[in-house]
Amino acid sequence: MKIRIYQINSDRDEHRMMFLSHDRLERFQGSPEVDSKIYDKVYDKEVDCISLEEVYTMLNINHPSDYRGRSLSVSDVVEVYESDAVPQGFYFCDSVGFKQVAFQPEKCSVSERMNEQSAEKISVLLVEPGKYPRMIELEDSLEAMQRLVGGDIEEFMPYEEEIAIICNEEGKMNGMLPNRAIYSEPEGAKGREMVDIIFGQFFICYAPAESEKFLSLPKELAQKYEEQFKLPERFFKQGDNIIAVPYKPKSKEYER
Repeated sequence: MKIRIYQINSDRDEHRMMFLSHDRLERFQGSPEVDSKIYDKVYDKEVDCISLEEVYTMLNINHPSDYRGRSLSVSDVVEVYESDAVPQGFYFCDSVGFKQVAFQPEKCSVSERMNEQSAEKISVLLVEPGKYPRMIELEDSLEAMQRLVGGDIEEFMPYEEEIAIICNEEGKMNGMLPNRAIYSEPEGAKGREMVDIIFGQFFICYAPAESEKFLSLPKELAQKYEEQFKLPERFFKQGDNIIAVPYKPKSKEYER
């Protein structure tokens, strides 16, 4: 079954119709018709239900993870636009059961929560200048990634593992702080050289070749790179070279 859920927006609810049963509409607003203008669309999905009663139960007891509306209540409207068992139409959630009503979705607004429900999240390792790294949940969208690094993103894959460092592509030019050094070999290896310095905060995610998008960092890789980038670094010029000196942050906020 494919449904849309509409709920009254209290900011436009002049007659306080939210949570009132259908038989009270005329008394409080002067008309028995549902006023579509005071509603927001809050959900639009295919659900594993075969009846409106199952929809009611799902949106009260077993909320889908992507549902951001209120629990389904009296005065809400359910639109069924594809179903083998329920006729297409708009159904007012009444004090008892549902009542099919006339409704004009084009007069509704779209809730900001609609944007939230479709955004999946991935687990990434965030590395900030002067701080210990930490795992965070990041919205899987270009906009969220750009916000995190403070501008257009750049993908950097200097290691054998299928992980990507995502940083600000102009971090070296726009005044961002130097963060961590990247080396040609692991710590302690012969011939180890600094090959780059990442400026500004960055995050590390999983980027397998067969995937078209970034994925959550597996636990073992998260532990490895959390240890690798554990200590922040200060950078100094020594002759013609730049060296990185690890240090422990003084702030107790980041102690472990």
